[in-house]
Amino acid sequence: MDYNRRRAVKTFGLILCLCALGLGMMAAYRWEDEKGRLAHFKDQALAEKYCPVIVQADRIKPEPSHIYYRMARDESRIFIAYHVAWPYEKDETRGWVAAWNKMFYTGGLKLQKKIFGPEDIEVVELVVDRQTGKITRIRYESAELAQKGKKVKQNHIGKEADGAEPPVYFETITWNHMFTLTSKDHLDGKKLFRLAPEYFTAEQWDYYKMSKKHQTLLSQDRAYFNWEILPETK
Repeated sequence: MDYNRRRAVKTFGLILCLCALGLGMMAAYRWEDEKGRLAHFKDQALAEKYCPVIVQADRIKPEPSHIYYRMARDESRIFIAYHVAWPYEKDETRGWVAAWNKMFYTGGLKLQKKIFGPEDIEVVELVVDRQTGKITRIRYESAELAQKGKKVKQNHIGKEADGAEPPVYFETITWNHMFTLTSKDHLDGKKLFRLAPEYFTAEQWDYYKMSKKHQTLLSQDRAYFNWEILPETK
């Protein structure tokens, strides 16, 4: 094997190692299953009442385009999952992690689209007490803001809401659209997006490739709650 061919093989091997390393850092997370039997239903008025407000500074691109919902209930609670969609995600930071993203993940090989699906879509969940109408639990994916050049560390937040009233304000804090809870007191200079919620149909679910029949390193589920899966699609 001549020198140029050996160098090409080594380069290709290095690229594969870098891809595997980066993909290994994106292990899918699945929230704990709800106990008991939940019944799916659709209620546009209820979805609009509890629909969260998305807060986003100008430095976070692009603007959110849609918000979809699914809901279910048991004897005492209503579960509402809101999926916020953006046309794309793109790491505009600097450093070796950003370089990897630009070469392999959001740019270059565009592994993000191949692994997960089109655009970008994230989920938050509100649990509502059926008797009082108060929000009793909030779950969402957040992140610790990384030091320059380092990877964003994602956290999965589940907290008791202590009878919160709608609307809930979620601020987008990272380029890959992770959230933090915020309030009306921390909105200066930021855009508010009050998107009209749309029911997350089976056709849209398939378009975004939310759940995969078989997961592999290059084909992974997107963020959703197990109770969202409709009976006819299991």
